Amino acid sequence: MKILIRDGDWWLGEQLASALGDDGHLQTPVPYDTVIGHDDSTDTLVGGHDALVVFGYNQQPTDPSAIVDHSTRQLYNLLNAASDAGAKRCVYVSSLKLFADYEENLTVTEKWRSLPPTDDVPLLACHLGEVVCKEFARDRRIQVATVRLGFPVEQGDRAAAQSSGQTAAVSSGDAIEAIKRALTAESLAQWQDIHVQSPVENQRYLMHAAKELLAWP
Repeated sequence: MKILIRDGDWWLGEQLASALGDDGHLQTPVPYDTVIGHDDSTDTLVGGHDALVVFGYNQQPTDPSAIVDHSTRQLYNLLNAASDAGAKRCVYVSSLKLFADYEENLTVTEKWRSLPPTDDVPLLACHLGEVVCKEFARDRRIQVATVRLGFPVEQGDRAAAQSSGQTAAVSSGDAIEAIKRALTAESLAQWQDIHVQSPVENQRYLMHAAKELLAWP
């Protein structure tokens, strides 16, 4: 499988590319500052790829309008070109921070409505990216798995998440494994939300979809 990784210069994107390479997949990491236009350069970029991984929650040091543009217009251009070129699946890596305003004692699942903030531009842009992806899935142009990662994302194995003391933490190892499985899972709907965090003490979020669809954790 040949996989394009948007924002592949983020440390988690770099680790994912390495893990996919170890599994024999070809990957094309695309740096965050690559401008995705509606032109031939984007067609050339996506040509020949079977799937995409898009990291939707970024906290790059740039102005708010550029962050929103990255997650809306440029994401639209990317998905438009990729679906036209024959890519079948997009894994959009979102964040469970979109549900952080719910009280911790509530049993939040994938069926709950997210609560995008108005004062956190990167997180709001992440939500807008979900909306863009959903419209492509609704039009049946590309299958989308939205993997909402826990927070914080701790570098290392599951022990790193457990030692953080955070009830919504996810280790980079767990995050990468879940993304890899979302790329190849066979029983996904056209649009599929999947919540992923590491199993930690007093775990905050349920992961029924991850267990059912990804056989994880």
